Amino acid sequence: MTSPQATRQYRKTMTPPRPPAIPVALLRLRMSALRTSSRPALSRYQLARLLWCGPFVVMLTLLVVEALLSAATTWLVIQAGRDVINDEFLAKDLGLILGCQIGSYIVGAVSWVFAEQAGFGAFGRYMHRFSRHNKGRTLLLGDKDARDAAEPFLTNEVFHIFFELMYELESALKLFLLLIFNAIVFGVEIDAGLPVAYALVFVVCMGLQYGMRKRVSDVYLANQRFTNRMTAQTYTAWDNILSGNRYNYRVWNRVFKQRLREALRAQINAIMLREGLSSAAGVLSLIIIFAAIALIALQNKDDPAILIALAATLPRQIDLAHSMLSLSEGWNDLIAIWARIGGAVEHFSPTADAAFTSRIKFDALKLTQPSPDKKTAVPMAARDMAALLATLPAMSQGRINVRGGNGAGKSSLLAWLKSELGSQAYFWPTTDRLAFEFSQAAASRTSDTADASDDDVENDDETPIARRLGFSAGEWQIATLEEIVAKTAARYYFLDEWDANLDAANKVRAEALIDRLAARAVVVEISHRDAVAR
Repeated sequence: MTSPQATRQYRKTMTPPRPPAIPVALLRLRMSALRTSSRPALSRYQLARLLWCGPFVVMLTLLVVEALLSAATTWLVIQAGRDVINDEFLAKDLGLILGCQIGSYIVGAVSWVFAEQAGFGAFGRYMHRFSRHNKGRTLLLGDKDARDAAEPFLTNEVFHIFFELMYELESALKLFLLLIFNAIVFGVEIDAGLPVAYALVFVVCMGLQYGMRKRVSDVYLANQRFTNRMTAQTYTAWDNILSGNRYNYRVWNRVFKQRLREALRAQINAIMLREGLSSAAGVLSLIIIFAAIALIALQNKDDPAILIALAATLPRQIDLAHSMLSLSEGWNDLIAIWARIGGAVEHFSPTADAAFTSRIKFDALKLTQPSPDKKTAVPMAARDMAALLATLPAMSQGRINVRGGNGAGKSSLLAWLKSELGSQAYFWPTTDRLAFEFSQAAASRTSDTADASDDDVENDDETPIARRLGFSAGEWQIATLEEIVAKTAARYYFLDEWDANLDAANKVRAEALIDRLAARAVVVEISHRDAVAR
């Protein structure tokens, strides 16, 4: 038998040499662009399907029951009219009519509970999907244009889209089912021409909507775009108003008034188009339905049962004609919401600046490590970004200090490193809005003790969060660092100006925390301190 040693030696001599491996850093550089371009887009149908869940199915079931009870009420009214002709009308007929109609109201009210559950659940699923899709796209973190375009959808627009879509679907389905079941009752009990009239009204109204769908979509997309532009301008209102600088306020206010006028014109255009279409559909509905009623009455002028049934159901007929108008308006709103969904889908996957890495002027940066005795700063050998990315995996711990002038791309370098290393790295940016347990607990306490008239501390985007929650800037920095050290576990830590707001005493505490991180991981830092720890 061949010994294991001989087998290993044979495999070693017979195995062909491996081709030169592509450096990991260069491979990551090549793949970073592919990650952005190959991300799947979210379609409008996929966004709308987030509403499909258990509560939505229950809501649909309740709407069917509500419509059946309403149709039963119509049938009972017709039967009661016939009982009057035959002198057989009984008090129980009124009780049955009342019971069915009350049951319809109760079931309809309960259906809204499940509609609310479906709406909240859809928004939660959207946020989960957005975070799963965009998590780690750190190059977008400091992109103001991308943030101004996408953030309104995260903060309120998509939430309102889901609930407006849910309300419109609830109302439209309720009206549609009421029309279907009541028209069936009219056709069976009075005349088959009535369902045909309602079907004709539906076809005419939907044809009107279909013919104007492109115009409606364009108008509402423009309305959404100009409203979001106006909202984005208000994000800087606090600074420009309370700074007291007349020049800055005039510049800000000029842009705000321009965007306000643009948003108003877009809103008026959208409303006038919607109301014009609704009015046209309503007039057509009334003409067709009442022409059908008049024709049936003339054809059956000698049939008292038919005439009494028409008279008894006339309020219901008028109500259904109004429902057809409401349904037409609802379809207009659904088309408008569908257009707004297009805006949400468009901004679901923001595009990072293709020239992001050009912001990093690596030749103008100085990367150093402390010497073993921490008395001198030792320059790193990495001469470019790819070399730096290839160097990091060889390190198991330590600190790397990044220094350079304004505009050299220090912060951009950390963001790029985070985007390349993904979940292996922890990134603490300068503009810190990250969620920590200590800040969430403080926000909860502040919200619980605040008066109802106070501004919600969690929704105040202008006041520094530390001050809103009762922390000084230094206390906030230290509490954040303590939680990062205690609660996170990463191979690399990228800390951007972590000592910017610290006094001498807190700097000593922070240095000790950074040293604890550097003892177990690689810390790449931008700081205001000297290049080596004191």
